[in-house]
Amino acid sequence: MRPELVTREVFWNIAPAGRVMFYLMAIAAVAVFGYGVWRQIARVMRAKPVDLSWAEIRAGAWRNLVSLLLNRTIARRNPLTGWMHRLIMWGFLTLFIGTLIVALEYDVFQVLLGRRPGFWFGNFFLVFELVLDSMGALFLGGLTIALWRWTGMRHMTLWLLAIGITGFAAEGMRLAAMGTDLAYSPYWSPIGHIFAAPWRGAGVETIRWCHATLWMLHAAASLGWVAALPYSPRVIHVLTAGVNVLLGDLRPKGRLKTVDVEAAFENDQPLGLGHATDLTRKDVLDLISCTECGRCEANCPAHGSGKLLSPRAIITKLRDFPAGETRPIMGNAISAEEIWACTTCMACVEVCPVSIDPLSKILEARRNEVMVQDRYPETFGDVFNGFTRRGNPWNQHSSARLEWARGLEVKTMAEAAAAGEPVEYLFWVGCSAAFDPRNQKIARSMVKILHGAGVSFAVLGEEESCTGDPARRIGHEYLFQTQARQNVETLQGYGVRKILTLCPHCFNCIGKEYPDFGGHYTVVHHTQFIHELLDAGRVRLPQGIDAVAAYHDSCYLGRHNGIYDSPREILRKIPGLRLVEMKRSRETGMCCGSGGGLMWVEEEPGKRVNEKRVQQVQEALANDSGESGKRLVASGCPFCMTMLEDGLAAGKADIQDRDIAELVAEAMGGAP
Repeated sequence: MRPELVTREVFWNIAPAGRVMFYLMAIAAVAVFGYGVWRQIARVMRAKPVDLSWAEIRAGAWRNLVSLLLNRTIARRNPLTGWMHRLIMWGFLTLFIGTLIVALEYDVFQVLLGRRPGFWFGNFFLVFELVLDSMGALFLGGLTIALWRWTGMRHMTLWLLAIGITGFAAEGMRLAAMGTDLAYSPYWSPIGHIFAAPWRGAGVETIRWCHATLWMLHAAASLGWVAALPYSPRVIHVLTAGVNVLLGDLRPKGRLKTVDVEAAFENDQPLGLGHATDLTRKDVLDLISCTECGRCEANCPAHGSGKLLSPRAIITKLRDFPAGETRPIMGNAISAEEIWACTTCMACVEVCPVSIDPLSKILEARRNEVMVQDRYPETFGDVFNGFTRRGNPWNQHSSARLEWARGLEVKTMAEAAAAGEPVEYLFWVGCSAAFDPRNQKIARSMVKILHGAGVSFAVLGEEESCTGDPARRIGHEYLFQTQARQNVETLQGYGVRKILTLCPHCFNCIGKEYPDFGGHYTVVHHTQFIHELLDAGRVRLPQGIDAVAAYHDSCYLGRHNGIYDSPREILRKIPGLRLVEMKRSRETGMCCGSGGGLMWVEEEPGKRVNEKRVQQVQEALANDSGESGKRLVASGCPFCMTMLEDGLAAGKADIQDRDIAELVAEAMGGAP
């Protein structure tokens, strides 16, 4: 048989009147679709412009595209749900491309160019039929799983399922009616062949009538779905998700945008998120892309502990707030209780499959509340006063900065400079380890490790001041910038290039946010550094520790900076220590509850995040099969240490909280 005969008629069994009706429906659907898309684009473009870093976009384009196509964000947490999304997405894309190919064949090659057939015949046609049938079957499979698993979006899922089934049913009727007149084996359309089985033996005219009726219903359902797409808040992500994921790198994890506070006040410019007009184009794209799946809400520690905050509600309420509304957002769309419950742990950002960032909206709302409206929880007034008077949120005098080092050989940068001694690392102790008696033990343990490894280091001592991270996360950008500029000036005065930190908040702030103020340093967290020292053989661990430890991932070390392996590798190298994982660990780890300034807020009983986390620690340690040894929760953050200790005390748990530096120092043996 000649290859050009191996094809099929595009509008088989559809009368001229039916074809006219189809094109009228298609024109109407495309017009409605186009208007809906234009409305959404116009809404985005009316928002505040953002600076596009095309270099960053290009650098992350391939990674983001692969992540989107493989649905990695969902699949790594729930393989079945991941495959469900993959099947629906891959099937949808394949069927959409197939529809475009058919339109090109008929409308361009056959109608405009007069070539019958154009290119849609022979082996190309056969492969086309096989691929579309196969991918259509996967599409139906994904939709069936979705129908079984989802309580939301059920009507849209049923709509798509009806489109897929009617399409295959119409194909089966065509195959059955043509019978031996078919120019190719029906097995090239395996699913259509299955759907043809019930029609075998039926009269051809009956099949034709049923086919024509069902074909028009299928066409109407398909075109209706296309028309409705840009108007359905939970389905429009089909159009916007790819763009939002591609632009995800515009907001690097752990770094906030620096704003010119003084210029804003002088020129009466908006600060933070106070009105709908303060949203940026990326913000609006986030709002449009939300599917309301609830993953952010399910992973939010504040919501999980019974607080009002829901990242999903933040996004949907901002989305539904009229773009031209002159009323302020706070009190009309979002409540103060919601934004002040956020721990800035970034769990909502990490878990979102379409790269929506609820956290940035919360932090911008805080900026407006603090700097413009002068409204914030009462205890934050003491924090701000501490920064203003003494450069730290604890309001401690700088003379107490070296209390932790009593009896240790620790030089200050000033002493090293006066003696002409070079220093490789500045040991940034941080406020918590300097002032809190419990956390001072972490700093002392780190000094023992540094001395044991022969590391050249010094501290700033009384010259050290808070990085300003708590002020920035609370919303007081001006105080943060004051702290940052002062610290950068101090560091530049000593020519500092390498900084070792104990606190992940300091690590993140100095490494990612100080460059905006001229501070460019190589910053390393103490768990990273200890891991490097162990691998290089500069630190040895001869003394075993008979214990089982659950490791708690600090949010600012983990989700904000992607450091998950170094702490675990250290624990595995300690003789006698058994490491167990909590159900919520690594990317899904639960916050201790101290971030975003909540270290200085007293939570309501029964709604404390740290107590919820301690319960998870207890569950993990209870599942350990070991017969002896202490039970520990290991951490790498002084803030986490404080919160976990409080949670353990509240729960009267027989569990010790130890920093990784403390465990390593103990395993080194010798004097503490």
